[in-house]
This record gives sequence, C-alpha cells and structure tokens, in this order.
Amino acid sequence: MPSKAPGERYRYIAFSIEGEPTFARNDFLDSLIHVARGTPLANSFRITVFEDNFGILKVPHLLKEEAIAILSKMDSIRGTACKVSTLRTSGTIKTLKVKYKSRIGRNEERY
Repeated sequence: MPSKAPGERYRYIAFSIEGEPTFARNDFLDSLIHVARGTPLANSFRITVFEDNFGILKVPHLLKEEAIAILSKMDSIRGTACKVSTLRTSGTIKTLKVKYKSRIGRNEERY
C-alpha cells in the first residue's frame, strides 16, 4: 500500500470467515488478491489483523463499498469452501479492536 497522501482517509472493515478449518493469513491473502485482481481494490488494501478466522482490512475510504463486495464474493480459500461476512466498518482501527477484543489474541494489547 503506498504511503498516505494528504487528506486521504481509510476505513477499517472487520470480517469473519465461516468454514471448517482455521485458515492461515497467507492463504486468505492469496485468495483475496486473486478475487480483487482487475478491480480498483487491487494493491489498495492491507490486512492489519488476522487471527482465528477473524480479521480487519484497511482500505481507502472511497473503496469501502468495493472491499465489502469483494469480501462477500469470496467463497473458497485454498479450495476449501467458506463464507466471508463483514461485521462492522469504522474510521479507526482502535474502535474495532476494542469491540472485538475477545477475538484478538493477548498479543494485541496496544492500539
């Protein structure tokens, strides 16, 4: 993700993955990159938190709707069927980390 331009804002999207196994961060990232290829979201996002099939995606605020649509489209990770559900969107990561602190490990004490 390129450095922040003056006045650029971001949105943080909390999501969960429903599926049998717990997926690895890299497996999820590979699937997301594949689904986002050819869209405005390609190369414009960052996974800031990913743990136990829960994550927070950072995107430019103008691409929030596109990101939610792409997350909804994901139906498999590494060939394993799953469903990605968006939980909440926020302008700050701290809000999501506080709300979903039970899903984030003890190593994530700082905001």
